[in-house]
Amino acid sequence: MNCLVVASAVSVGLALGFAVPTLAEVSPASMGADARVRSVFYNPVDVIRLDTHLRVNTAIELGAGERIDSVLLGDSEAFEVEVLSNRTTVSIKPLISDAETNMTIYSGRRTITLAISEGRSRNPTYRLVLRYPETGAGRPARSAASAASRDIGYAWSGDEKLKPSHIWNDGQTTYFAFAPGLRPSIFGVDAKGREVTLNSGTRGSVVRVTGVRNAYSIRVGSQVLCIKHLQGGITTDPGLLAKLQGWEF
Repeated sequence: MNCLVVASAVSVGLALGFAVPTLAEVSPASMGADARVRSVFYNPVDVIRLDTHLRVNTAIELGAGERIDSVLLGDSEAFEVEVLSNRTTVSIKPLISDAETNMTIYSGRRTITLAISEGRSRNPTYRLVLRYPETGAGRPARSAASAASRDIGYAWSGDEKLKPSHIWNDGQTTYFAFAPGLRPSIFGVDAKGREVTLNSGTRGSVVRVTGVRNAYSIRVGSQVLCIKHLQGGITTDPGLLAKLQGWEF
């Protein structure tokens, strides 16, 4: 379907059209200035996208407390895989140009699913570090400046029954407050209109998703609501800040 956003929370008119497909992959995020070192928060239902290149080795690091039991690889002729002696790291290297496959890593605690390709991105991943939301690892502390304001600049279009009562972010995390009893699925939408699975948590009627994206889709069955992040939506209103911060977790 196509979404057209024509209203906003900050009275800015904007038109947006993007397609919403059914397949979703979660893309790792850069851990710093060099995008070749990336991390991703683990979710048992996510398929993690991993971009590799010929003559480049990629290390997948599961972290302390994990021990790899086995690895399943779809195309063993196109990719070379090795479990390192520490049993927490998998090495993968493509052998054939433009190859694509899937890989599943089984540890004593988790099952990790990846979609692996060669040459799909100009920026290969040298290291992929798995983060686990329950430990809070890799989650930066909020600054004093972020505590004094919130970004509420969002526009929406689609099924109004799915519209959150409030959408906001603190620069690191985005929150959606829904009517009691409403439990939708929330996806990120990338620049090509593809849905991306997000790391999320729920407390009561508030859903928290990691990061701040330009666009989201909210789904319940065949119903869809499209959300667009707008510029100029920063609020410092003390009453509203107290309300929003009281919902955060």
